[in-house]
Amino acid sequence: MTLLVRQGSTPRLIAGAVLLVLAVAFVPFRLASFGPGGGYPDVSTLGQSLSTGFVRFWSAGEGVVGPDLARPVDYWARFHVIKAVLAALLLVVLVALAPRLWAAYVHAERLGRRLVVGTVGAVQAALAVLALLILVANIQGAIAPLSSALGLIPFGSSNTDLAATTAQVQRGLADGGHSPALDALVRDFAAYHVAMSWLGGVVTVGLIAAAVLLWRRRARVPRDERRQRRTLVLMALAVLALAAFFGVVTAANISTAANPAPALLAFFQGGS
Repeated sequence: MTLLVRQGSTPRLIAGAVLLVLAVAFVPFRLASFGPGGGYPDVSTLGQSLSTGFVRFWSAGEGVVGPDLARPVDYWARFHVIKAVLAALLLVVLVALAPRLWAAYVHAERLGRRLVVGTVGAVQAALAVLALLILVANIQGAIAPLSSALGLIPFGSSNTDLAATTAQVQRGLADGGHSPALDALVRDFAAYHVAMSWLGGVVTVGLIAAAVLLWRRRARVPRDERRQRRTLVLMALAVLALAAFFGVVTAANISTAANPAPALLAFFQGGS
């Protein structure tokens, strides 16, 4: 641990990362309440508000998000924005921490110290991946908050009005029908997946570039430094695996964005 302390700002970065992890987990839901329309005491209450708003949105049949649905959807958009900002800050701190941990690992002479630094590095890498996933998902949710908020509606509840509305949406999607309300749902659902298509594509390219940089860095390490070379290879392979994951996610979202109605029908069938 001494090696970590010697890295100057490393302890502060670690403390900042811990605080940001807690902030990402607990702050967004409460902080989103400080906005037009206020907030909600818990997710269940938010879900009930969305249920009421969704039923009235569908009954109106105009395809315009009225105030009953706009309030919880706007709140959910604020939630996503706040969580995305906090996740981005966490990712920045974790990325800044990476070279310091690498330097400590390289210069650790004893096995025990290498294990300590390696463990901290593994936690840092896992948190960085999690922060990236949270960032991407919340940018997507902020772009299309209506589709994101649909997942909070308790479709399996005993709410008869919600059940009847869900059945009508299912019939409309299954029959390939069109109405202002149904078309609005399909458009927003398509936008939701278009957003992830772009986000996933950018992340995939960025991760491939990062893997290439790691591989090039390995090539500059002397051949007798086998531990460093082996670690860099493993890191490059892990980054490539993550890039492959995002590539699959991107392809799936492109497919859904091109033909959103069947996927939206599957969502409503799964939720009912």
